[in-house]
Amino acid sequence: MSIPNRFFSAARTLSTWSGVLLFLLGISHLDAEMRQFSLATAKGFPIKVLQESEMPFVHAQLLVFLDSRDQNYISSLISQLTVMNMFARELNSPSSNLLDSIFRLGNDYRVEQTPEYVKISMNFLPDRLASFTKVLREIFTYQSFHLNKFNQSKEKYWSFFTKDRDWKKEIAFLLAYQQIVGNFYFSQGLQLQDFIKSINLAQLRSFYLKTFRPDNALLIIKGNVNPYIVLGLLERDLPVFAGPPLKKRTDEVNINPGRKIFVLNSGAADPPIVYWFDVAPSAIDPDYLPFFIANFTLFGFPGGRIYQSERNQSLLGGYKVSTDIFPLKNFSVFCNYLRLNYNDLENFLLLIDQERKKFSARSIAKKEYLEALNYYLGRAQVETGNFEYGIQQVIDRFQAQPAVSLSLSRSTELVHEVTFERVVQVMDDILGYKHKSGIRERGVIVLIGNANLIMSNLKTLKSDVVELRMD
Repeated sequence: MSIPNRFFSAARTLSTWSGVLLFLLGISHLDAEMRQFSLATAKGFPIKVLQESEMPFVHAQLLVFLDSRDQNYISSLISQLTVMNMFARELNSPSSNLLDSIFRLGNDYRVEQTPEYVKISMNFLPDRLASFTKVLREIFTYQSFHLNKFNQSKEKYWSFFTKDRDWKKEIAFLLAYQQIVGNFYFSQGLQLQDFIKSINLAQLRSFYLKTFRPDNALLIIKGNVNPYIVLGLLERDLPVFAGPPLKKRTDEVNINPGRKIFVLNSGAADPPIVYWFDVAPSAIDPDYLPFFIANFTLFGFPGGRIYQSERNQSLLGGYKVSTDIFPLKNFSVFCNYLRLNYNDLENFLLLIDQERKKFSARSIAKKEYLEALNYYLGRAQVETGNFEYGIQQVIDRFQAQPAVSLSLSRSTELVHEVTFERVVQVMDDILGYKHKSGIRERGVIVLIGNANLIMSNLKTLKSDVVELRMD
């Protein structure tokens, strides 16, 4: 879930090859300006400081980890309700010490939840660093769960959940994630109110006490700060946890084989949305960039393969596929999505499968490889100007410990490792080999719209569909 205050945005543009060369030449200068420090408090709270002398403010992210393998529908709702009751402004009556301290800090914060962690992001001025560590103390010692606020959060859960967010994409991703990891807990539908009614306040308190602990978290701070002052303030302000040590989180995730199509009835009058989720290598895996290039070669607008033939151009006229990437601990999820007319749904889904199969007979061309690589580098170049640049790499590296150690310029290191020949080989392994061997691809397709209209427009694919209600 996400409770935004100000939207954190970053432009996404393509660059020319001259821009790419400037980017590569400027990496050493960037690394010289931004230094990384890895610290930990005496009680084992890990801290990563990205010291950036040019930043006029401080950006901090606190990640509180979830055990994704143990999650089910009820536990997911419990964690979301817990975060709502802690951070939603609409529920701040009576006021809590936590939100009061966040307001004093500057009131610039955002809270998100993935299947793997809750992320609390904050921006504040450098001279308020001491106030920030007191906010962390309030997070780890929260005592403002109230029955009236809890009942209100249950009654208005859906309106809070959907406010100021792309809730359809979030629902689709959570559904896809649970199917991908083999923990598919939806039987007949998303019976929201029935499940919410079964949750009590004691479950929120129990979840909070087991989860919101310094030894189950990671703090990342970026800005013009002294890392040792940060460490000293945290040693002073953070509570000493007296409970039993936390059990080590399991690292292995079993990927569920086979592709599934899910239809969710939103009851909206808008055209349906197609979300095509693919399981990709982890962002730290050498095969990640070849997969990125394969995905761009297929879906990239306007040069992707799905746009090339006359038939495809007729089908996709006016449609553009967008792509989001969800980096996770053991793998990544690529989400390609667009709105379509109802009568184009099946043709589009069949078109994608046909174009993927063609990779086994017509591999990526050198021109396609260079265009995809150019886009990747261009996006990386833009991201260096974003105040959140470098933070996701720190998270990826932390979650991969001790298997791998990466530098902040890992994106450019991957470029040197990924030759054209390597991309061709990986694409054949991922796409060509599977089709030649008759192996179904992993991944999930989620269609959100009027379920009756969606089902009436699916013919040959109907046998692969699981229809879910959104009660």
